[in-house]
Amino acid sequence: MSASAQARRGDPLTKKLRDFSVKYVKITNEDMARSRSLVQEVIEKQIMSYCERNSLIPILRREYTGSVYEGLKTEKADEVDVMVVLKITRQEVTVEACRGIPGYARLEAQESSILRRYSSAEGYIIPERLRNGWFHSLVVQAVNAFHRSSCSDFRLEVRYHGPATQIDITRKRTNEMLLSVDLVPCFHIGAEEYFVAKPYTGVTHTPHPELLWRQSFSLKEKGKLQHMDTDGGCRHELLRIVKTIVKRERTSLAALQSYHLKNAFMLYMRDSYGWNAQNSLGEKFFSFLRELQTHLERRKLPHFWLPDVNLLEGINPSVIEQMANRLKRILNSQTELEKTLV
Repeated sequence: MSASAQARRGDPLTKKLRDFSVKYVKITNEDMARSRSLVQEVIEKQIMSYCERNSLIPILRREYTGSVYEGLKTEKADEVDVMVVLKITRQEVTVEACRGIPGYARLEAQESSILRRYSSAEGYIIPERLRNGWFHSLVVQAVNAFHRSSCSDFRLEVRYHGPATQIDITRKRTNEMLLSVDLVPCFHIGAEEYFVAKPYTGVTHTPHPELLWRQSFSLKEKGKLQHMDTDGGCRHELLRIVKTIVKRERTSLAALQSYHLKNAFMLYMRDSYGWNAQNSLGEKFFSFLRELQTHLERRKLPHFWLPDVNLLEGINPSVIEQMANRLKRILNSQTELEKTLV
């Protein structure tokens, strides 16, 4: 009898999944409290306060996004994402969509804007120039000021990380890594359009890809995922468990990133009901894995917000096939399931 058939007959799969969660997934209250304290006392009161006082480009606000604030972080509360929203007027920056590349655009600054110093000769804001030439330098200054004025036990290190400037907070006495914070400068243009300086790495040819800004859906995702269990369901619990299983895999399945799983889960939730039943965790576990396997077999995982974008496009087809086969074995073999949940 397959593992999925046993789940339908009411075997103790839900208990096994919750035991797995306690052992590998859940974050301690102490860990969460420490993370919140570091964000408040170091990032908010020190780094961002300095940046807001000394920035040539006005900073409007900060938006906290990512797994911690979506209720989807696993194992440790050791990463935080912060969108640093720049203050611009409605006419200061205009959006020029990039034809044939959904989710990317060029941002043109008016001649009177201070953003022109980070733009091309034609007025298009260059993501790398703004991120590296202004924001990264500003954060380095803030960290240096923190070290000069503070006698705390924390050491801060700054590095480049994709569209972000990353700050790693460690304890001086022990060199223990406490928290990694990604500060991402972004533009808020229009009602819900946010753009970040994430480089374009797609396969579609476009002239001057260095001018492209990627649209961010982080706040929309947070709004969708943060409170998705108001009915007492097990959505957060299930996705945290699947994320942890994938992360612990030593097979090709590890090629799936958190963003792949999050998108697949949002697609799954659209047509899935009955999340608060007694055995719903076990039942939804198999149901979600089966849908994820289907995406892999078809070699197509649509972006939830941009359906024409295939999130599997950059993964080797043979790796995708291996991942689909791995999920098939977990779904059809009680032995493989048991090994996965040990």
